[in-house]
Amino acid sequence: MLRKIFILVRTLLIGAGWTYVFLPVVNLVFIALWNFSFFSASSWHTIRDFWQIGGVIKTAPDYLFLFMLIMVIPLWLWGWKRLTRVDYAAILLFPVNAYNRHIINKYGHDSKRIILRNLKSSREAVEAVKNQIESIKPESPREVKNIREEIQKKIESETSKF
Repeated sequence: MLRKIFILVRTLLIGAGWTYVFLPVVNLVFIALWNFSFFSASSWHTIRDFWQIGGVIKTAPDYLFLFMLIMVIPLWLWGWKRLTRVDYAAILLFPVNAYNRHIINKYGHDSKRIILRNLKSSREAVEAVKNQIESIKPESPREVKNIREEIQKKIESETSKF
């Protein structure tokens, strides 16, 4: 539940930031190209009056203006969706990671360390070890008893020295 709340708050904050950047940029583009301001009521009244007196879209710039007006909302939603997928922790930690890569390249490339990779044992290796163990096994219990007695004697002789 807490994770869902965190995701919702994160999405809303990203949306607020994206809207704060997107709307002024779009407004500047419309002012530069068509002298139309999203935040001006008089610009919207001009469009309304044009339609009410029976205005007709005839030229390519008029079609482009209408297309751009329609595409503002889908473009805003698309940008918001893309920005929610960005890993901001990676962006914030980029300087640290870049410094670590620099130090590793500077001092670590001639390292005498041995890096072991892929240590998973294969079935053939396991079978080979099992075969070696079975070949070492004594053939009779009497040999086992003799080996144990010899080991016990060596342990006793070593402990008696102390």
